[in-house]
This record gives sequence, C-alpha cells and structure tokens, in this order.
Amino acid sequence: MNESPESAELQNGTMTTSKFLGQQEGERVLYVITPHPIAEIMGYVRLFGLVLLILLGSFGFRVMSPIMFTFGVLLGLIVALIGAFLTHAMNSKRVAYLTDRRLVRFEPTNVFAINSRAITWDETAKVKTFPPNVWYRVFNVGNITVHAGSTIINVDTAMQKNIVNNDDLDLRDVYYYKDLGNYIDKILYLYKHSPSEIVSLRPFVPKPRGQRY
Repeated sequence: MNESPESAELQNGTMTTSKFLGQQEGERVLYVITPHPIAEIMGYVRLFGLVLLILLGSFGFRVMSPIMFTFGVLLGLIVALIGAFLTHAMNSKRVAYLTDRRLVRFEPTNVFAINSRAITWDETAKVKTFPPNVWYRVFNVGNITVHAGSTIINVDTAMQKNIVNNDDLDLRDVYYYKDLGNYIDKILYLYKHSPSEIVSLRPFVPKPRGQRY
C-alpha cells in the first residue's frame, strides 16, 4: 500500500490541525512523530565518510593516471549530490501519527513510494523504548517499539507446529522517546480500563515535564 501523508501543523507542541490519508471519521490525532534532526545529520556524516574514501582513493591515481583521478573526483561529487538529496528526501517523508485509536506510520521505501503500517490499541501488547547509541541518549533521542499481541496459527495439529506472525511497529529517531513511550503506555491503560477517558486525553507535547501545558 503506497500512500503519502498530508502535512500537519504543530504550534507550541499542541496539535491544531492534522490529517493523514486513511484517517477515520472522528479519529483524533494526539501527536505527529517525525525524525529528530540528528537522524539526518548522521546520514550526512555517513555520506561524508563515503565521499572522503572515494576522494582519497582517487588521489592514489593522481600521478599514475590523471584520467582515473579526474573520474574519482567527479564520482565523489556525484555521490555527494545524489546522497544529500536522497538523505533529505527519505527523512522528510518519515512520519507517524499517534491517535486515540491507533498508531499509523508512513515509511518511504524509496523517493517515489511510501508504505503505511498501522497497529490499533486493541492489537498492542506493550511498548519498549531504547536509544540506539550513547550519542542519541545525550540528545534524548531513541527508538520506540510497539509490540503487537502475536497471532499464533496452528498449521498441523499432529506436529503441533505453530507460525507466529509478528506485527510489531518500530519508530526510529524519536525525540523525548521515553516520555512518548510512557504516554503510549497511558493510552493502553486507559483503553483497557477506562476507554471513555481517552476522549479527554491531552495531546503529547515534546517538552520537559512541567512545561507541557
């Protein structure tokens, strides 16, 4: 399924208007999740390393083959331009919508196609948060995994062979990932114990505690 999400507006951390393709009637968006800028910066750092290797390799041919040297420099420039475009394009199209009914993620497979995945709160079992490395932890950026209740299908009764369908949904490079994980846990608790209170749940605001409302 290839879909492109519509743009969302966020003012002072509070959702004013937000719509996306496939949004249900009356479905309320509580937060729009986009990658932290550090994700794009790290992409540029990796790109710089690749271009640097190409340029260093081309300098080895500077005396032996001027043509190969020129080709290497041109290749490095082309890789830098295309890589910078792809890095920005792919990051700018990554977005997820946290609503009062489900979590919907739009993830680009390439610059032309965007796939969508969704998990409802009824299907969600638990939430896990973690930083991929120490640098992300410093900037309060990490990943969130929303675990689905696995569907177990009995294929052969005699052999007792089961197939587990894992529908977990991953969110990468999330700012205030721990707080957002706790917020999702709160939604799950309300959904299971006091579903009527979800209607009055405030949107998530990516700010330090005590400064959100």
